[in-house]
Amino acid sequence: MARQFADLHCHPTMFGFHRLRNDPEAEADPDRFHPWHVHEPNFEHMRRGKRAAQYSQCCFPQLAHSDTRLVFASITPIERGFFQGSDEEVGNFVPELLELVSGVTIAKSAAKLVRGKPFAAARELLGVARNRGPVRALIHRTFLKYGKQRVEHLLSRDYDYWEEFEREYDFLRRRNGDKERVEVPIPSEEGRREVDGCYHLVDGPDTFESVARQGDDVAVLLSIEGGHVFSIGPDGRRVDEATIFERIRRLKDLEHPVFYLTLAHHFDNGICGHARSLIDLANLVMDQRPRMHEGFEPDGDLGLRVVRELLDLDDALQDRGGRRILIDTRHMSPRTRQQYYNEVVRPYNARHADKSARERRRFPKIPVISSHSAHTGVRHLSELVANAEHENDHWHRNPFYAWGLNTADEDVRMVHQSEGLYGVSFDQRIVGVPPFQKVPEHQWPHIMLNQIFGVVDVIMDDDRLSPASKRTIWDRICIGSDFDGMIDPVSRYSTAVDFRTFADDLRRLFRKYRHTRMIEQIGVDELVEKIAWKNAYAFARRHLPSVVGG
Repeated sequence: MARQFADLHCHPTMFGFHRLRNDPEAEADPDRFHPWHVHEPNFEHMRRGKRAAQYSQCCFPQLAHSDTRLVFASITPIERGFFQGSDEEVGNFVPELLELVSGVTIAKSAAKLVRGKPFAAARELLGVARNRGPVRALIHRTFLKYGKQRVEHLLSRDYDYWEEFEREYDFLRRRNGDKERVEVPIPSEEGRREVDGCYHLVDGPDTFESVARQGDDVAVLLSIEGGHVFSIGPDGRRVDEATIFERIRRLKDLEHPVFYLTLAHHFDNGICGHARSLIDLANLVMDQRPRMHEGFEPDGDLGLRVVRELLDLDDALQDRGGRRILIDTRHMSPRTRQQYYNEVVRPYNARHADKSARERRRFPKIPVISSHSAHTGVRHLSELVANAEHENDHWHRNPFYAWGLNTADEDVRMVHQSEGLYGVSFDQRIVGVPPFQKVPEHQWPHIMLNQIFGVVDVIMDDDRLSPASKRTIWDRICIGSDFDGMIDPVSRYSTAVDFRTFADDLRRLFRKYRHTRMIEQIGVDELVEKIAWKNAYAFARRHLPSVVGG
């Protein structure tokens, strides 16, 4: 069994925060409005690995019980795109509602189904849900299991990403450093087990090392998912440039540094193109199209200027000496990733060897991070760009999910060359299982191993590389679960408590394949420890000085 675990991408506050937020009684109660508050789970959904709307996957009691000792905790203000259809459909709510209740919609849908057009039929039936209105609000309350007041706020013009980030950050800070004793839900027992725990928001290398030495507490490195947190206002439009750059400076002034930022997410952020990420059915009621598959915002070079500001680089890609916020490429469109590699990562890292040893320690290579990802089996980003319009639920290159959301061989090489980090997602669709397909329990370990080997083989099969260089791909892979990010988890590993099972499964399969991929040379137990926690710890140690600054 692995000694401990680390997770490159999860949301330990998201489940609790959104269920307590906008409830005046809960927000005013310091004994409830904090990250250690335990919410009663749906054990059946947890055990079956259903979408985590009725149970938490990585709350701090679960992290403490699971021996997870390092998390990169992502704060992610929910995007408005989940709560509204395309602008062209907003005005149709009343007539579509009348057609629905009168039976006209059902008749139209049935006619399209008879003509062999199932998705057109579904789109007709779900038309009312594409609009802002009470039916859509009810759908979201049912799907997300949020309270009425929370959903109403998310649908209102008062909802502001920047304010929500500040509130969730404050929520995370509320029990920072406090020893707690709580009861954690255990799905296998359908009961609770008492656990002691404490988490520490990392403010620098000294705190990080202190928590690591202590051994029982959780070190928390702050991350953000989505540049919309600083770029999009309450009206859904991009804020002015001065506000964008002022907010980035404010992020760098936080007491606890933002270790990395996932620049793109599901919808247009006015900065860069995003990859398609929603299943066919979801796209019937949500509209990802604005800026999907595109590159960086070219007007005034805004997109790349934001990247340089985050990385604390001047226009010539020289370090300015302040804090870096590292950039996660997950959710970037393939075209955006191409630009990021060609215009920032490759030119900066090409000159890195010319720096003094002291400068290289203070400012390592710019690492390519893919925090909660899976592989496509596709060689080049250009192929993902060319195939973007073909993506649907069954667009696979067996056994991989071949959407541009996932990585090509080219991405893996960039992670390897830049000494970056690749977090393997625990989202069943992302790791190659089509929506609604049932998978026998015994197959999940092999599906997860396919993802790990898919990444490793890109480097192992490259005859241009030396054996010593090939070996280091095993230093670039870790857990990036995306727990509590509204995913349908791999059912065998539906929460952080299941990390032990994941490690045991890896150990068994690594032994089976020990004569391949340098597994026997490195050692089965050592490889399990690397993926479970060692690689994430080493990455954090290497980059904390540049993230903290000074």
